[in-house]
Order: sequence, then C-alpha cells, then structure tokens
Amino acid sequence: MPEGPTILNLKNKLNRYKGKNVVEATGYAEVDKTLIKDVKLLDVDAYGKNFIFVFKDFFVTVHLGLFGSMLINKRKKVNASFALQFEEAEINFYISKAKIIPGKPQDHFNYKTDILKDEFDGEYVLSTVQEKYADKMIGDVLMEQDLFTGVGNIIRIEALYRAKIHPETIVKNIPEKKLMFLIESVVNYAYEFLEQSKKDEVKEKTLIYGKKICPKDKRELIIEEMGKVKRKTYVCPKCQKKYE
Repeated sequence: MPEGPTILNLKNKLNRYKGKNVVEATGYAEVDKTLIKDVKLLDVDAYGKNFIFVFKDFFVTVHLGLFGSMLINKRKKVNASFALQFEEAEINFYISKAKIIPGKPQDHFNYKTDILKDEFDGEYVLSTVQEKYADKMIGDVLMEQDLFTGVGNIIRIEALYRAKIHPETIVKNIPEKKLMFLIESVVNYAYEFLEQSKKDEVKEKTLIYGKKICPKDKRELIIEEMGKVKRKTYVCPKCQKKYE
C-alpha cells in the first residue's frame, strides 16, 4: 500500500493541472461524475494516503488501497476506476476508491494528525494516544489513520526500531518521554521516506524493513505478523524493548 510520502510525491506531479478545466470525468467508480464535468480544478492536495482534488463546492478524494496506481497521460489495457481528462492531458487511477465530498477538505479532515502537514500537532497526537488507545498495542495504534494519518507498514516498522520499542508493547506501559520520541521518529522518518521515494531508494535504505539481520547487533530479526493489523513485522529482540 502506498504510504503518505509516496502519495505526496505523486500529488506534486499533479500540481500543473491546478486552474485547468476538467473536460470529463470517467471510470467505473460509483460517484456522480457529471458534477466534475466542465468545472475548474482549483487545487490538488494530499491527506495521508488520499489524493484530494478541490473544486468550488466540493472535493474528490482518491485512495489507492493496497494495489492501486496512478498514470499521467498513459493508460493501462484495463478500465480506470477513476479518471480526470483535461484538454491535453489525463490522470488515470486504477484499483482505487473515489469519493465526492461537499465543502472544503479542511472542514472534513483533521490536519493535526497528518504526519506530513505543517499543522501536525504532536502534543494532540500524544494526548489522544494516551487517552483513547491506552490498552492497545503500539504497533496497531501506529496504523490508525485517524491518528497517524499517512503511516503505513514501512514507516511503522522503521519508527518503532528507531525509538527502540517493541510493537507488542501496550501503550499505557510506555513512558511518556519514550512515546513522545516515537511520535517524533514517525515524523522524522516520514520526511526521510519522502526524499528517498523521489529516487526510489526507500526499501534500499530501510534499517530493518525487508531485512533479516539487525544492523546494530547483527542478530537475526523476528519476522512475523503481529497484532490485529496482521502485517508483516520486523523486530530486533534485543534493540526493541517490550515495556511491561
């Protein structure tokens, strides 16, 4: 699944279509595409794992899911799930979900939780984690998109390793300073991911994701599905502490 930084990099490639009129919207997505025909695209944004196309009275979100993809001025042999066509260009999304939402994005989304927004509020996230997710495993909590918007499996694994926390640790057992450091690690690594993804170097430069040996202690990593998220997880049994 594409993570927040990947979506943001793809979104930046779409900025040149701001201010252009959409000639037609097509695809098999179950949205009222007549609303999007012959209207001006005011802005292109991203929120976590969602593309956002802003129009006057509404906006459209596109989520790529696990296997989705986007092509600019190219098409696959299969039908697009959602597409925007301009005078001399087109954007095609495949295996994705589109929604039309009335109003403005900032009235619908909580930008305090988006790890790549200037509005990200670490104190807000910290207090929400402690109050609402105290009895959950931190490895599961990091995948809560309403709280860590844009975090995917790679960011989750790399941030936990950098913060030296075992993913099965229950939130209420983690010291507050350590939890704060984890949140900082999530954001800092997200920006590393953002730069690395421009050169397709993310998986090459991960510390433990996709690896077998801990780069620090040279121990064999534990690699298995953990928690309720059931995603492949990489853990160093020595470096990452499970707080009790």
